[in-house]
Amino acid sequence: MGAGKSKKHRKKQRIAKHVVESQTRKKQEDAEKQLLAASEGDGETSTTTPDDDNESKKSTKNTKTKDPAEAASYLTLWNLDRNSESTTKNWKFNKNTQSWLLRHMYDFDKVSKSTFGTLVDYVCQGGDKTRLRVEEEAKRRARRYKEWEKKQQKEGDAEQDEDDVADETKDDTSSSPDDEEWNQLDDHDKRKEYKRARKVLDSLKEQQ
Repeated sequence: MGAGKSKKHRKKQRIAKHVVESQTRKKQEDAEKQLLAASEGDGETSTTTPDDDNESKKSTKNTKTKDPAEAASYLTLWNLDRNSESTTKNWKFNKNTQSWLLRHMYDFDKVSKSTFGTLVDYVCQGGDKTRLRVEEEAKRRARRYKEWEKKQQKEGDAEQDEDDVADETKDDTSSSPDDEEWNQLDDHDKRKEYKRARKVLDSLKEQQ
């Protein structure tokens, strides 16, 4: 009789274990359903955020420092396609690269002499708005240099004459964000910038 009780007891234990496993599985299934529901809910609420993510990515992209070699390659490829008789073109317009080149075209460290030459050709073949904007900037820089040069040549002349030149320079360049940087350039680099501005103006004039 004791043995019978023992078997019955073990049978009850096996049934209890089965029930526990069943309950455990049910809990796991319930938990998975809750996670799935939460995931779907997150998906619904996150549909309004991709634009924000895109804006964040765009902001990061815009502030990223461009490699000067990459910008130079952009112009080189443009020049090769332009002079190639092949119908297959590898160059593709990139607004960000173009903006970077135009913004730094007077920076000798970022835009080399050879790259600048190709850039001038690129501008001459560009749209009217781009050419006009580049032309106005070149005129401003050329005028700034000539006024500075005039002031240097008139050193020691009448004070009134010097004041007039200073006033003209101030009026023409007060709105420029790079005046401080330009004032720190030595005479040689000021001359180099002027020569670049003259090259732009002369090349654009030839296109007219």
